Amino acid sequence: MPVPGRTVFVGSKEFLVRETGLPDAPPVVLIHGWVYDSVETFNRLAPILAERFRVIMIDQRNYGGSSSLYEDYEIETVADEVAAVLDVLEVTQATVLGYSMGGMVAQALARRHPGHVGRVVFGATAAKPMRRPILDAVGMVVLRILWRIGNLEGARISHFVLRDAGAFGPQHDRWLWDVMLARDPELNMRALRAIKRFDSRKWVGQITAPALVIIPIRDQILPPRSQYELAALLKNPSVLELGARHEAIFTHAAQIADATIEFVEKSQQ
Repeated sequence: MPVPGRTVFVGSKEFLVRETGLPDAPPVVLIHGWVYDSVETFNRLAPILAERFRVIMIDQRNYGGSSSLYEDYEIETVADEVAAVLDVLEVTQATVLGYSMGGMVAQALARRHPGHVGRVVFGATAAKPMRRPILDAVGMVVLRILWRIGNLEGARISHFVLRDAGAFGPQHDRWLWDVMLARDPELNMRALRAIKRFDSRKWVGQITAPALVIIPIRDQILPPRSQYELAALLKNPSVLELGARHEAIFTHAAQIADATIEFVEKSQQ
């Protein structure tokens, strides 16, 4: 996806922002999830939305072209940074679409910075994503051990998942492989710890922006029951169920785009 980017400073931290679409159209802000940055996550979705909207993609801290910060942080920290970037861009009342971990950031953004969020789309996400303390802890230890050994196996798995989902064609193999190998395991673990601590169940129902919840009903990463729980906690959300796995952002990008467009148009009436 050949979308040029520019950097925006928030204090001493630098964030890469990519924009595409119609400059004078309503803004749609896309927030990526864990492991993959904005270009990798939204390479199928962004071009479709760009036909109708001003599409803004922001690489979170430690991803893509943004600053790498070797410190623990919370999902709310990322939401505050996204809001600060939107301040620089002078963007308010945008449609915010967050996928997976990005959906958690979108929840915090809608709560803490409601002026930036006119409506919100939560894709393949939850109010409390990790709720099995022993299994989650064991899984994180195993991941840390594997990443301590090296990035190669993780890169192979990620590469296989994206290719199997049809996210990228064979012409992008070399680029995708290089991107996967360049991932910093320590930064991935810090993001995963932030996900583990995230719990919006006590306050997510206070979000006033119209919401669309997109649920891949065969999600193998984030249990669908947790995604349905999020929908139940929100006030009168629209819900789209997809017969898809967690990779729906790649495999069902057209359906997600159509649902987002319909949701925006309906909420503007």
